[in-house]
Amino acid sequence: MLAWLETTGIAALWVVAIARAPQGLRDRSQRPLWLAIVMIALAMSIHLEPVTAALGHLVPDEHWIDLTKHLFSIIDAAAVLWFIFGAADRHRHTALVFCTAATVMSALVLLDLGAPGHARNQITGSAATPGVPLAYWWLFFVFHLVADTTCGVVCWRYGRQDTPRLLRLGLRLFGTGTLLASLLWVLKLVYLHTRSTAVCLWFSPVTGVEAWFMAIGAALPVVIQLRAHRRYRRTYRRLAPLWHDLTAASPDVVLTPDNRLWEAAMPLQLRLYRRVIEIRDAMIVLRNYVTPAALEAVHRHVAEQTVPEHLVNAHVTACWLTAALDARRNGRPPHSQTVNLAGPAANDLTDEIEHLLRVADAYRSPSLRTYKAALSAAAP
Repeated sequence: MLAWLETTGIAALWVVAIARAPQGLRDRSQRPLWLAIVMIALAMSIHLEPVTAALGHLVPDEHWIDLTKHLFSIIDAAAVLWFIFGAADRHRHTALVFCTAATVMSALVLLDLGAPGHARNQITGSAATPGVPLAYWWLFFVFHLVADTTCGVVCWRYGRQDTPRLLRLGLRLFGTGTLLASLLWVLKLVYLHTRSTAVCLWFSPVTGVEAWFMAIGAALPVVIQLRAHRRYRRTYRRLAPLWHDLTAASPDVVLTPDNRLWEAAMPLQLRLYRRVIEIRDAMIVLRNYVTPAALEAVHRHVAEQTVPEHLVNAHVTACWLTAALDARRNGRPPHSQTVNLAGPAANDLTDEIEHLLRVADAYRSPSLRTYKAALSAAAP
């Protein structure tokens, strides 16, 4: 009845794996988790009945299909554990993980080859049906139980560290998914002991819920990336009017010629960084066109307006930039500037952007329109 949970959960994992592929391939720090998602989605997919049936058309002996799936799932569990350790900067466990996996795989092959002739590697309903020995299943299930539980614990512990809130939540959801996988192996151990068909009914829904938790947890970094992209886009557009006027007056500060194709190929964050640099360089050029009298008039004008205290500096900057643009446009010569007009010192790019955004908002404010009207009225 809940079989759809498994199918949709695995499909969601594949969607997330594809969505994260560009970042996973490009960013070395993101690659381990992305590879883990791909391996989990692949391992879950090959256990679906349609996939097993398709493999049956390619390989006539179903016994070898079963054994290959089991061996691949061991590789998958070891790889995921390795990827999670790598994401948590615990690379020292690599040798232990893969040596243990190789030992388990070798033991499974030996147990399979030593068993009486059997058509499938499945838990048989009765002792009369030939199959692999119980040791095969105990070893197989316990390895997965330990690997998945370890993954879940590492994700939860790593998720408590000083990481962004959404990323922390993503790690915990992904870790919950791997702990649900541990529940699946516990259920299979119970079935191995009891052979109760009631236990089998839980295999598919638990797998589906596990897949959904992993998919949602792995998708949250994509959400963070989309939110950051939207924030960069909004900032880039808010700076556009100020940037356009300043670079039109000082075209030499533009780092590269206006080329829409080249600009579209450049990452948005890099374009925003370039725009900040060009605005700052233009401000350095234009400040030499501000006379002491003009600067004094700017301070008087801002003091007369109802400008909040924390925005006074931004409005002063927007006004003296307007005065400088007007002076340059009217052909007045530059002169050496002794007053510091750079604004408050910025600790990093984020502070710099916040300051320029306040200036850009002030540049479009009613206060500045009043100042422009006063400049026009005072023009000879």
